[in-house]
Amino acid sequence: MKELDKQLSKIRRWCAMQERCLVEVKIHANSLGFPDKNTDKIIKQMIDEGFINEERYAKLYAGGKFRNKKWGRSRIIGELKARQISDAAIKAGLSEIDEEEYRNVIVGMVEHKIAVTDRSNMMLFKHRLAKPAIAKGYEPELVGEIIDELMKRKKI
Repeated sequence: MKELDKQLSKIRRWCAMQERCLVEVKIHANSLGFPDKNTDKIIKQMIDEGFINEERYAKLYAGGKFRNKKWGRSRIIGELKARQISDAAIKAGLSEIDEEEYRNVIVGMVEHKIAVTDRSNMMLFKHRLAKPAIAKGYEPELVGEIIDELMKRKKI
């Protein structure tokens, strides 16, 4: 029993540093060489104590990746699904992203590309404007809509 307490203490300290999801805790416990039966007990206790909370993790992850790395919803959803976060928690996490701020980030990315992109071929021009935003995980329909708005406004 003493070994389980040491392992639990190690995982608690690790989870206290930053928000962790269930999958990350399992991977970390396995990398530390914890037996599977101990890992399951540790995870159950961590959930009961509130150290592991899917919804809280999704909210912090989505908000952080959007604000710090300017990731779009598609990229965030993909990353959360890779961590086996439930759809309900993902939806709650995405609610942390302000719609106006989201659009403003796309507008900023597109305006920057307009300033530095060759306009000789209009189809290629639009593609070059959209590609960086779509690669960051922004929805292609929304990016296209914003490009059209900006092109009308700037009369390109």
